[in-house]
Amino acid sequence: MKKAVARLHDVQLMIMNGCDDWRPPSVSSRHSIPDPTASAAIRLADEVNPMLNTLRTEEAELIDFIGEALVIIRAVRDGMPGGDKYADVLEWRYVDCLTWDYIKDEFGVPRRTARDREGVAFDWIDSIGITRILVGDLEL
Repeated sequence: MKKAVARLHDVQLMIMNGCDDWRPPSVSSRHSIPDPTASAAIRLADEVNPMLNTLRTEEAELIDFIGEALVIIRAVRDGMPGGDKYADVLEWRYVDCLTWDYIKDEFGVPRRTARDREGVAFDWIDSIGITRILVGDLEL
């Protein structure tokens, strides 16, 4: 999940910037007269548009994956007794990508407590089953 969140950020930056960070070095001839407009149009058609299409497909897949994870976190929040404290840890770790030390310093939840809550949440998720959680069936 953490990798998906980080990758989504990177993919969205590349889409937003029109893949500029992927631009290959230009090759020119001694005798050619540069035409920046034509070069930009050719690059857009030959390189950028296919890359953008691939990135948009990946973006949609990542959004779907992260969305399912958020449904699971919401189920922990709504379905477990005291679920907020368990869901918060999952959200901090897997959506916000926070470290255990940051969680301890910012939220006052010691590392061991946070890890225990994470484990309890995962046990609850395993006991229900992801397929059932995704369709809203949270009964044990």
